[in-house]
Amino acid sequence: MKKWTKWMAALLMACLAMTGCGTGTPKEDNNSGTGGNTPPQDVLIYAVNGDPQSFNPDMKSDDNAYAANQNIYSRLVKMNANDQIIPDLAESWEYSEDGLTLTFHLHEGVKWHDGEPFTSEDVKWTLETMKEQKWTKSDSIASVESIECPDDNTVVLNLTQRDVAIVAKLGWYATFIMPEHIWNDPAYPDIATNPAAWNPVGTGPYKFEKYEAGVGTTLVKNEDYFDAEPIIEKLIFQVIPDQSTAYQSFLNGEVDYMGMSIPVANKHELDNDPNYKHFHYLSINRTYITFNMETSIFKDVRLRQAVAMGVDRQGIYDRVANGTGALAEYFISPLWEGKYLDKQYTMPARDVEAAKKLIEEAGYTLRDDGFYFDMTMDIFESGNFKDIAQIVKENLKEIGINVTLNIMEMAAWQDKVITNSNFDMTMLAGYQGPDVSGVAGRVASNGGTNVGLYNNPEMDAALQAGLDTDDVAERAKAYSEVQRLMSEDMPMIFLFENGDCLPVSANLDGTPRDVPEKAAASEFTYANYK
Repeated sequence: MKKWTKWMAALLMACLAMTGCGTGTPKEDNNSGTGGNTPPQDVLIYAVNGDPQSFNPDMKSDDNAYAANQNIYSRLVKMNANDQIIPDLAESWEYSEDGLTLTFHLHEGVKWHDGEPFTSEDVKWTLETMKEQKWTKSDSIASVESIECPDDNTVVLNLTQRDVAIVAKLGWYATFIMPEHIWNDPAYPDIATNPAAWNPVGTGPYKFEKYEAGVGTTLVKNEDYFDAEPIIEKLIFQVIPDQSTAYQSFLNGEVDYMGMSIPVANKHELDNDPNYKHFHYLSINRTYITFNMETSIFKDVRLRQAVAMGVDRQGIYDRVANGTGALAEYFISPLWEGKYLDKQYTMPARDVEAAKKLIEEAGYTLRDDGFYFDMTMDIFESGNFKDIAQIVKENLKEIGINVTLNIMEMAAWQDKVITNSNFDMTMLAGYQGPDVSGVAGRVASNGGTNVGLYNNPEMDAALQAGLDTDDVAERAKAYSEVQRLMSEDMPMIFLFENGDCLPVSANLDGTPRDVPEKAAASEFTYANYK
């Protein structure tokens, strides 16, 4: 680790010397091989905590590529930093009177980064391929029966039933539009092997320049971007796996923007510093525990309920959140209060003895070593997951469950947990918006992030009822039923609502949280140094 830290520090110092990173003044880029004769360029360095798995933006969930992809690619619509949907490739859209047809009107004259024209056929190919190959967010377009392209700038989605949430879902994760002329290549029948996975071409504000494993991804501005020419010349998504190292690099001016949370101990130390502006926010993003409900012992709901009673959610929040976010109390995000949140359904209070009783009712007897049974909790390295898992292990010991922690890199975790469903219990943090129906991804039988394979026909019916109408009162009834079923079946144990305080240098303007009316959550088209 010392050797790695010294190497990274040397790399960042070299970057600082070459570019003047974070100074708020034009930064000179001298690594083009032209002997330092290139004109000054603005460079923005964004800290990410890991390498992308590829630059195919839709095939798999890939948090480490998501920020870069928001600048390389475009979507029909996009989600901003405030969880709102705003236009992207589509200028406007409308439903038919019966709600079964959704028409998008696209910007004219859009070009791919290689100069080829973007058309409605690219949208059709992307969405059809996503659905046929069951890519990670194929559930977002489950209601799409067919797609028509009456002209190059119009896309018509024909729906099997009313789906008032589909526009919101198309603005979220893994719904980027991909160039058919590149990806639909007979030379690569397995799309995952297409060289474009590591040499991406999009329609977004920045073009791909290079990727270096363990170092980062470099993008350069797209002067032909259809919306507005970016101001910053170059974006570098710098890989810094350690949170504390990334934060120190930010303080030193070697990193301009934190793409990860600040370490818990440092959450509020810049709050009163005039050199920074501060964005405090709560997201429809929740950290939770879930189970293998198909093949593990946690098929038994009594064991899931026991774990829910055994976990000290308040203790976890107090120890790892440092005043950001909020303790999870309900089965959907508290940001839906006043519309869809039904407060009669709450997470159970901690009760060690009641938890033990449930385990015994499930047929387990306390062993001589003080445990009822052994199990493994598989998690991936991300932010505070390791600390949370250790607390969960301590909590469950008190109710007689012997937990072994298996902490992996994300790719290995995905293979074990998502691909092969070879796990007992795991932990995730995930977005459940921007529409209230976003919870379906976690609990619908065909949900793209239903890693626990939870399946309840009553739940599927309630979720569908929530999509059939845009009447808030009727939708509230449907989602009240969703919350009731979650409280009974306990497919997930919500720990806390994710939020953060994001400091940004006062001389950096136009960041995603500065201009939410124009930019996606990690898009830097409008960023500039004062």
